[in-house]
Amino acid sequence: MRNLLRLLPLVTMLLAFSACDEDTASVGGSVIPDYDRVSASSASYAVLSTTLQTDSVLANTNTCYLGSIVDPVTRLRTTCNFLAQFHVPEVFSFPSRDRMLSDDNGRVLIDSCQIRLYFNTYYGDSLTTMKMRVQELDTANVMEEGKTYYTDIDPQQFVSPTSPYRGEMTYTVHDLTRTLTTTATSYKGNIIVNLTPEYGRFLVEKYYENTDFFRNSYNFSHHVCPGFFFESAGGVGSMVNVEISALDVYFRYHTTEAGRDTIVDGMQRMAATEEVIQNSSVTTEVPGALLMESDSYSYVASPAGLFTELTLPMHDVVAGEHYSDSINGAKLSLPCLTETSNATTAFPVPNTLLLVRKADMYKFFETQTIADGVTSFIAEYASNLNAYVYTDIAPLLTLLKNEREAGAGVVPTESEDVRNAKYAAWEVQNPDWNKVVLIPVAADYSTTSSTTGTSVRTLLRVRNELGLSCAKLQGGTGGNLSLDVMYSRFD
Repeated sequence: MRNLLRLLPLVTMLLAFSACDEDTASVGGSVIPDYDRVSASSASYAVLSTTLQTDSVLANTNTCYLGSIVDPVTRLRTTCNFLAQFHVPEVFSFPSRDRMLSDDNGRVLIDSCQIRLYFNTYYGDSLTTMKMRVQELDTANVMEEGKTYYTDIDPQQFVSPTSPYRGEMTYTVHDLTRTLTTTATSYKGNIIVNLTPEYGRFLVEKYYENTDFFRNSYNFSHHVCPGFFFESAGGVGSMVNVEISALDVYFRYHTTEAGRDTIVDGMQRMAATEEVIQNSSVTTEVPGALLMESDSYSYVASPAGLFTELTLPMHDVVAGEHYSDSINGAKLSLPCLTETSNATTAFPVPNTLLLVRKADMYKFFETQTIADGVTSFIAEYASNLNAYVYTDIAPLLTLLKNEREAGAGVVPTESEDVRNAKYAAWEVQNPDWNKVVLIPVAADYSTTSSTTGTSVRTLLRVRNELGLSCAKLQGGTGGNLSLDVMYSRFD
């Protein structure tokens, strides 16, 4: 009897399955009601593009360039200068005054004082003779934290009109005073700006006058040295990426070692780092041909402020039968039209392009925003495709659709003609609602390991690219750039 009771549930299940359709292919469809069936579709739409010239980009960065150079392909000329403050570390001191060597007049003896501009990379010809002008800034008008500075900054407003510490010098990227063996190993390129020993004495005497002036970088810039302006004043053909600017003071002082008094060499350094302000000043000469409307291409270039403006075809994306569809995916590819002539000397293509709404193109950087995958997207140059690919901008398309619906006061039950009339009236007041721009940027990432051992990149910061770059992108007003959209709908 117990065995029969145990078999009863199994028999019941078998009877239930025997009553079902033996064609298992129909099982999946039978559980979805007819009114809930989902279908998918796709479509491609033409995207129009044009070159957009801006007057400047945000300059608040620790990336500094110096020099002047012409792109051999586009003939775009870029000249870069920069202003730099100097950081005073927390543990900063000179030897006590009575230990310093003095001259015959009892003044502190300074052997030399100089600024070194260190660089690892450069553009152009390393043997081109360049001219640089160096001017001290003004303690009465100091660049301040929290303020926004763009590359069209007027450096002269910060230059001291009375400071005697200014001058001009010539230099080449390749230091001809060093042997090839030295420059080919661990040597870090640097341009030396020789200041007078009097300036070094001024710094040291200020320290002995009030050590609080050297307590932090703010005090130092407001009471002692507000920084220097480094200006490209002549020559065309090279540009250096200045990684560190260092203000060095060399002196000698007495010390006690093994019971006898010894004179030793001393050096104190103040360097331009991320803790202080460094601002780039950029001027560009853009050939008119780059700005002419084209039916097949557009440009992006840095730090010239040339962006590509795209008009997303939202009228087509959500029109007709797709009005009520859900946008499940949207892919945008931007092939580069590579120039084969002068390929070895042309500016490199930007490594990364930011796609952001035109209305947000300045606010994005001023608020230090990170690309969020909704209103802003990052694409890196894919060398195997010679293109930039935004794999899915569907969230942006959906946002634009909903924004226009709400702004125009559209009711879904209205006819398409009524909707279009409302759209047209709203768009007159919002002409850039469906426009985005492509901007060359420098993206900083952190790399960590996941629990499975794979590397995970996390985007930390996005800044305007101030290095030289230029790309000619397929597109223009001819509609030869396409947006691929995937839809779904309930039938």
